[in-house]
Amino acid sequence: MPGVAIAQPATPQQPFHLVQRIDEMLVGVDAISLDVVGRDHVAGTYFLVHARKPSPMVGYANYVVDCRTPRRIAILSSFMPSGRLEENTPFVQPPRRSGRLDVTQLTFGDVHVMDGTAFVADFTCAASAAPGRAAHIAQELVRNGGPADSASLYCDMRPDSGKPARRVQVRYSPSENAVAVNGQWLSSGFLVNHEVVFGAGAQWRLDRGKRTVRLVRDNGKLLFTGSCDTQPDAAAAARP
Repeated sequence: MPGVAIAQPATPQQPFHLVQRIDEMLVGVDAISLDVVGRDHVAGTYFLVHARKPSPMVGYANYVVDCRTPRRIAILSSFMPSGRLEENTPFVQPPRRSGRLDVTQLTFGDVHVMDGTAFVADFTCAASAAPGRAAHIAQELVRNGGPADSASLYCDMRPDSGKPARRVQVRYSPSENAVAVNGQWLSSGFLVNHEVVFGAGAQWRLDRGKRTVRLVRDNGKLLFTGSCDTQPDAAAAARP
């Protein structure tokens, strides 16, 4: 199914909380790196991992999050892949932070969904306040995380190969112009007028008002039409 990934990726065998998937990239936070460095600030380390080859990791960033609203992040040091994320990108072990941090000397910027920093910040602030719930917090972010204006529709969709339709969660954020399908945020996704659009080659176009979804080839040929609902199982929700 174009733009729809269902398989669950493997995760690294080390303390690592997966908080988001963006295309083939997993974003996770080092479970033991979180460190409260002030009344409103928490330091930590997040990693980038290729979903189909979780070892070695392909990138990291040491950071500090300002947990006040709106949340902001300062990157202390990082190693990030340039361009397309490749499975065999060599990994450089992140240096451990040492010494005291003066947060007044750091440069903070906005957090965003499609670079992973929004989910990292949400996890960091919540997990540092309730470390015993860190795993649960991470799982909830993967399933239902996103900006305050995020919304979900559940649509009957199927691959263009003609396999049976199945109900798929489409989550979207107008403020971030971002789209996730079954928990996977897609670089191909965007919002335009009343539609949520995602997929390459053949595009899925979800009409938020009519609650219908269409699969359309780039030549305009209609391949499939399905219905959407605000409930994961509309039929079950309709039963007494």
